[in-house]
Amino acid sequence: MVDGGRLSGNFRWLPAAALLLLLGACTGDFDQRVEEAKKINPGGGSTGTLPNPTGSVFIRGVASVAGVVRNAAVTLRPVGSDGVVNWNDADILGAGTTFSNGIYQVTLYNEDYRGAILVEVRSRTGFTSECGNPATAISQKFHAMAAGHFLYSVVPVFDGYSVVEVDVSPLTTVAVMRGLAFDGSIAGVTGGVGAGMFGLMCQQVAEFFGLDRVRGRVPRDFSKSGGFGTEALYAYVLAGLSQLAKDLGVANIWDFWLGMAQDAGDDGELNGSIGLVPNTGVSMPDLGQASLLGNALLLNYLDPGNSERVISTDSGDISPGDALDQLITTLNSARDIDTAVRSYDMTLRIPSAYTIAPGNDVQTRMITLKQLGSSTEFHPFGDSAGPSFVEYFWVSSAPGMVDVQPWGRITVAPATPNGDYTLSLTIRPAIGQTYVIGAVSNHTVTVRVR
Repeated sequence: MVDGGRLSGNFRWLPAAALLLLLGACTGDFDQRVEEAKKINPGGGSTGTLPNPTGSVFIRGVASVAGVVRNAAVTLRPVGSDGVVNWNDADILGAGTTFSNGIYQVTLYNEDYRGAILVEVRSRTGFTSECGNPATAISQKFHAMAAGHFLYSVVPVFDGYSVVEVDVSPLTTVAVMRGLAFDGSIAGVTGGVGAGMFGLMCQQVAEFFGLDRVRGRVPRDFSKSGGFGTEALYAYVLAGLSQLAKDLGVANIWDFWLGMAQDAGDDGELNGSIGLVPNTGVSMPDLGQASLLGNALLLNYLDPGNSERVISTDSGDISPGDALDQLITTLNSARDIDTAVRSYDMTLRIPSAYTIAPGNDVQTRMITLKQLGSSTEFHPFGDSAGPSFVEYFWVSSAPGMVDVQPWGRITVAPATPNGDYTLSLTIRPAIGQTYVIGAVSNHTVTVRVR
């Protein structure tokens, strides 16, 4: 998908998919699936953005581990066009805390920032930051977050509007860390944080754990710790992981969440390759092995005799073929996160023409999307402004005068004569990789140098 940059005036409140309609009417140069975009109203769920708010622009979401993450510090960190996170505390985009129900809402310091944002959740210095743990909800409802513990999520695209449903969990953290793990060995793709990378990683993590999605979803509070959420299967997965950690002898669930993050961060997989769960002498398990996680959920957490479980459902309530039964079957099967392949089905293009003065440039943005079912929500699977498994290949009619730099920045050299030049753009799955499939699309952009 591509937008042609920031608009002003009465167009600013529209989400990106609605801009497709307006800009398409102006240039006649946008891609397929317009009929789907017609269903999306301002502030709709395709982007998670809100209509222009009356107050300050903010990022909002919930931090949850199937138990509330309360009194934790939330930091918004900028991400470069190469997908690299800026970890300098002097450059943060905003800071706040999670409330007693896990909600955070952080106002942006710099509303002119554009791009991806890393949402970081850590312990607050001088305060008790903690989470509810479903597996020890009676004997130790809350587990304390230490200085080295963290959770991550990502705002895939910030374009000047408030963004909601940026929810944070151990599974979104795994998605971020998996993206950071890629070292160029897969089709030359270098990892990082970006819309395309995060969207695909979230879908692969979801499939690995038997879920339809992990981004923009809040698991139910299975520890009755004061949180909220509606996603029961998401909560069962987290409860099963919590139970597995308990069964293995991990005293603080935060160490296990940290272990999962580090395990995904070293080679992109949850295969136990880090050796030990951090801060413990416990071996980090291969979470994709058969008969491990599903049994921890079914035989231990949902055991009718489990006195730590505070939800009423137990294994006797499971019917063959129901959603929970299918989840347990998936979790007990041998799984490899690298086998999860996804296809994109929508590409929104930049306008067909730009007017640029010699010596100037313009930043474009291209995103390939996957529609989620029949809803108006989309996952980005490729992004020209960050690392992804989708390639954006440009050819200029006047190399050296009119060119496209990495991440779609069109540049015009100072001595370029006035006139019309063309840029041919091909959007396609990166050659050699096996994670993303989709139709190749070709576009032509006219650059009017004046």
